[in-house]
Amino acid sequence: MRLVVTGINHKTAPVEIRERLSFSIKETVEANRLFKKNLAVSEGLILSTCNRMEIYAVLNNHDGDYIAKLTSFLSEFRDIDSRQFKDRLYIHEGKAAIEHLFRVAAGLDSMVIGEMEILGQVKQAYYDAQESRTTGKILNRLFQKTFNTAKKIRTDTFITRGSVSVSSVAVKLAEKILGDLSDKKVLIVGAGQIGEQLLVYLKKNGVKAILVANRTFEKALALADRFAASAIKFDDFINSLIDADIVISSTGAPHNIIRKEDVAHIMPKRRQKPFFIIDLAVPRDVEAEVNKIDNVYLYDIDDLQKIVDGNLALRKNELSNCDKIIESASAHFENWLVKENIKHHEG
Repeated sequence: MRLVVTGINHKTAPVEIRERLSFSIKETVEANRLFKKNLAVSEGLILSTCNRMEIYAVLNNHDGDYIAKLTSFLSEFRDIDSRQFKDRLYIHEGKAAIEHLFRVAAGLDSMVIGEMEILGQVKQAYYDAQESRTTGKILNRLFQKTFNTAKKIRTDTFITRGSVSVSSVAVKLAEKILGDLSDKKVLIVGAGQIGEQLLVYLKKNGVKAILVANRTFEKALALADRFAASAIKFDDFINSLIDADIVISSTGAPHNIIRKEDVAHIMPKRRQKPFFIIDLAVPRDVEAEVNKIDNVYLYDIDDLQKIVDGNLALRKNELSNCDKIIESASAHFENWLVKENIKHHEG
């Protein structure tokens, strides 16, 4: 049996490619099942976040054309020509695959080194795969070891000290552009985990006027109440663009929810007042053409990379300590996997 991870991330592909290969939460359970069935792998799991799409698989040793079949599967399932992404895929096998997953879950492979959101996303991917019934003895053991290793790294090192998330970087970007945010009106579209974190950072920066929109109004209302913000119905959020200084969008919509024509229509009503939009979603919530409108400034998830380039330097002294923990955990898991392979062959 062979353990393999194949994927793309923010280092190998721009957001235009990543969004084409992303899986929504609803899609992931079914995609796991189809992947395992169509490629005849022993076990499989799909991890899809704003910065990466990865597929973990346990293969039979004789499965030599796995990558070709995987590329074809992604091309058909996501309706994208494989020539657009196949050269951007990375492949890790055995020890390299194990260590890669450990690094991902600990936030060491993230855009923001040491960020804490990714561990929850890895756990969700594992729960989705369990619901799909596509994991087995090896992936179950691997992901439990992953969670323990990530916890140890966060407990025994300072890698998360002064840690920043994508949400906090978005707020810092807004502050960098507009200066003091306390008198600004902010519209948050999406009441999920990122929306909640945005509210935390906006409140820390003294922002008082905050609107929250979500497809499920009750969820927007519950989140807004917790932070003394205001909830609006999703169908009304386009009209709210007229008065907002900043819009930060992070929904799970499979298509653009803010289009060029929407923004062009409201700009005269804003009297051409500068408008800042930060799109944290993958697939993107905001049509890229919006950036061509006068006095509109659109930033997507890849633009945030420019702000966090110095992040690694702040934490690089801790990376060697993290690597030691990963090496030890990887060796422990490898030894177990070798024994399992021996049992498999003898059986």
